[in-house]
Amino acid sequence: MDEPVKANEGGQGMNSVQPWVSRVFIVDDHRFFTFALMSLINTQADLTVCGVGHDETTAIEGIIGTSPDIVVMDLRLNALGGVDVAASVRRFSRQIPILFVSSMQNPSFYKEAKWLEPCSFVEKTQNPADIICGIRQTLAKFRLFQSLHPTLNSTPKT
Repeated sequence: MDEPVKANEGGQGMNSVQPWVSRVFIVDDHRFFTFALMSLINTQADLTVCGVGHDETTAIEGIIGTSPDIVVMDLRLNALGGVDVAASVRRFSRQIPILFVSSMQNPSFYKEAKWLEPCSFVEKTQNPADIICGIRQTLAKFRLFQSLHPTLNSTPKT
């Protein structure tokens, strides 16, 4: 079993306490993609990677342990799909928006994942800047939702 990766190299790193820096947790079983995305995110002044998980166990443990502002999650993981892992995240928090990434277009995904709001989707095969834009847009969508519906911002009961 993999241990959650502490992503503090490059960019702002894990120790950033700047209020304008959003903490990103990456969940993807492709380590090359994970490293490339982590490097890209850590070059942004307003984003920093706070951790990485490569499977359901390391993802859930890492997300609980790091309290990220957003999770970037591969739609297709090895054993479970990203939607199943996101469902596990939703059992303990509705306060973390999720940006799903995938190399495949999947029209049925939107119907399957709608209940996981707040969430968004971007293709891995597009320009890497699209993923950065997707992170920022998902965060903005979540913050707007929070401001419009403050009573709905509670953690689900387990």
